[in-house]
Amino acid sequence: MQIGVDGHVLLSPSDLSTWSACEWAFLRRLDAKLGRGEALPDVHDDMLERTARLGDQHELDYLDILKQTRDVVEFDRPAPPDYARAAAEARQAFADGADVLYQPTFHAAPTADAPGFIGFADFIIRNDRGEYEVYDTKLARHAKISALLQLAAYAEQMQAHGIPTGEQVHLVLGDRTTTTHDLADIAPVYRTQRAELQRVIAERIAADESLQWGDPRYSSCGRCDVCSTQVAEHRDLVLVAGMRLDQRAKLIKHEVRTIDDLAVRTRAVPGLSRATQDRLVRQASLQIETEDARRKGADGPDQPVKPRFEVLDARALDAIPAPDPGDVFFDFEGDPLHTEDGVHWGLDYLFGLVDDRAEFTAFWAHTIRDERTALEGFLAFIDERRQQYPGMHIYHYAAYERTHLLSLAARHGVGEDAVDGLLRAGVLVDLYPIVRKALVVGSHSYSIKKLEPLYMGSDLRESDVTNAADSITAYVDAIEELRNGDAAEGQRMLDQVADYNAYDCRSTLRLRDWLRSLRTEDFDAADPALELEVPPIPVEREPNPVYVALAAQLEDVDALDRTPDQTALALAAAAIDYHRREAKTFWQDHFDRLRNPVDDWADTRDVLVVERASVERDWDTLPRARSQSRELRLSGTLAPGSRLRPGGTPHLVYDDPLPPSVASPGPGSKGASSRAVIVDVWDNGDAVEVLVKEGLPVGGEPHHEFPVALAPSAPPRAKPQPEAIAWWGQAVLDELPTMLPDPALDLLRRVPPRGPIVPAQGDDTVSAVVSTLLDLDRSYLAIQGPPGTG
Repeated sequence: MQIGVDGHVLLSPSDLSTWSACEWAFLRRLDAKLGRGEALPDVHDDMLERTARLGDQHELDYLDILKQTRDVVEFDRPAPPDYARAAAEARQAFADGADVLYQPTFHAAPTADAPGFIGFADFIIRNDRGEYEVYDTKLARHAKISALLQLAAYAEQMQAHGIPTGEQVHLVLGDRTTTTHDLADIAPVYRTQRAELQRVIAERIAADESLQWGDPRYSSCGRCDVCSTQVAEHRDLVLVAGMRLDQRAKLIKHEVRTIDDLAVRTRAVPGLSRATQDRLVRQASLQIETEDARRKGADGPDQPVKPRFEVLDARALDAIPAPDPGDVFFDFEGDPLHTEDGVHWGLDYLFGLVDDRAEFTAFWAHTIRDERTALEGFLAFIDERRQQYPGMHIYHYAAYERTHLLSLAARHGVGEDAVDGLLRAGVLVDLYPIVRKALVVGSHSYSIKKLEPLYMGSDLRESDVTNAADSITAYVDAIEELRNGDAAEGQRMLDQVADYNAYDCRSTLRLRDWLRSLRTEDFDAADPALELEVPPIPVEREPNPVYVALAAQLEDVDALDRTPDQTALALAAAAIDYHRREAKTFWQDHFDRLRNPVDDWADTRDVLVVERASVERDWDTLPRARSQSRELRLSGTLAPGSRLRPGGTPHLVYDDPLPPSVASPGPGSKGASSRAVIVDVWDNGDAVEVLVKEGLPVGGEPHHEFPVALAPSAPPRAKPQPEAIAWWGQAVLDELPTMLPDPALDLLRRVPPRGPIVPAQGDDTVSAVVSTLLDLDRSYLAIQGPPGTG
């Protein structure tokens, strides 16, 4: 967004993204440009700067790819006085029939009624029909609405100047895949958003006063750099750990605006369950107690203040297994921006762990190939240790370690069964949900760094590397120095990264021991008998033998070294195991939800967090039914993108104390019932209401508890697709080492159709398709057309 000396505004396509991310921050920047209030400081962020550099390189790489086959007209970025001239040059290039335009300028002068426009499109490419389509490069791996709106902005500018505009727009993602989207679906959303932004800008320019924090006309994210200063200054509710924005809105609606207001609130807040309100009130109160202790130096001069805490639910501590001499405490370090080819992204560069004596072991990976070796080494280490110590566990804090072990095994095609075995056996123990369930800590965050003053004592971290982003930057700098500078200095810098990781592993060990110290003596006396109950995942443990046989053909070949035919075999094997793998992932996520606080997964699709509940029909046995059921009316907040419908079968999630018929995956965890059917769903304006019928097992005991959430239903049983795919895979396997002549395998191998392609005569495409198909030799024909072509 630019504001001229005459006060007129020029909007760019990226302004819509900034506006949608945080309305208040966007308007605060507008105020600064209008001279209202202090200028906003520039915030330095190494990761953002690195992301920008990689984004620029991604754009240049795509430019090089286009230059290999297309004629590209390149434009320099003009200075503001030259916008009109540069836009005229771009329009002339369109008129001349340019094949590809790189960084063309689009400019519309502002008027008295509306802001102007300035933008520099990444790429505009002419299609086979002579129309121009917008292409934009993004590092993201998935298309985002904000990026699509930018594409629509450029398309509208082309249409306004009479440039032939295609019906589709495209995003070239970070892995160099291209996603295509219909402009007709995006343009109406863009026009609506643009009109609203223009209205608000006009409103702010006409205003006499500076923007005020908490202005109900504009939403705020509460977490960006611009908001953070206001949150602290106004003691906003966002300061309260675990506060969701929808909860904040409900509290503000009833005159609870600050952390201090919340700490003394006793009256019920409509729209919040009593349990939710009580926890938030206690959280706010303990944070204020910690602030007071910090101001008074209550923990001694020059001593870090320990956050005040309370044990909220001691039963949650029962989920910590009995100590075992084989226990290890594990922490990953990863760089999401690592790439070696512009296609494959992310590197977990350090697998670090300590044993119960705090002795450190590291598995390093400086390339994606090294990552596979590190994974294999780590899993072999754990396997050997489990043989020596069958009762050992792997402790970690938060879900990163579990999810990345799964993703790494899938990425490299090794160790999937080993990781699955660790999860099924309950070897991995996440201390984060135990902390969140058992304790209320007077800190605005429950990151392990914020908890360390409670248990690290004189070993509390004082390193320059104090968080994950610092560690990534330190690692990147170390590798650069190691490879291109002073090798000895680079190794010293790398050792510091290892020290940071070792500290985090020791912190996890000390946290486990401290949490155990909070338990009661009675429980400790019975501790040796404790066994974690890990519910069986209702998915076949062993994969299909055809999958195993096909995968064995590739076990000694790194994924990066596969030939096209080997890649096709890997895809064929993955297709055979697809349904089992997807079902397994669902159940792993399901049990993970039961272990973690509801707030941590409240935004998962098809989740309803229940704030109010009532019985519409109490337990009884309906005609022709074998067991009792009841009907509940549940009201609450539905996660974005959810689609609850009558007839759906969600899980009903219960917290302690669990009803007799509801099982839990372990001590301190929630339980879930799958015996529920949605009867009706409606939106009452303040919340989503769901009428659900809950059933009991035959002979089950009725209860009077209410669920705390609705969670996604189990995936449908996949029959007979897995069997059919395995039958096809067996045919592929039987032909090896010859590649089976088969249309599906041909597609995976990316080989052309076997047989002549008959050209269409005039408009008679159907005859050409039929003739081509009849002459094909067990092959395929790809047909592109509008919806309904198939």
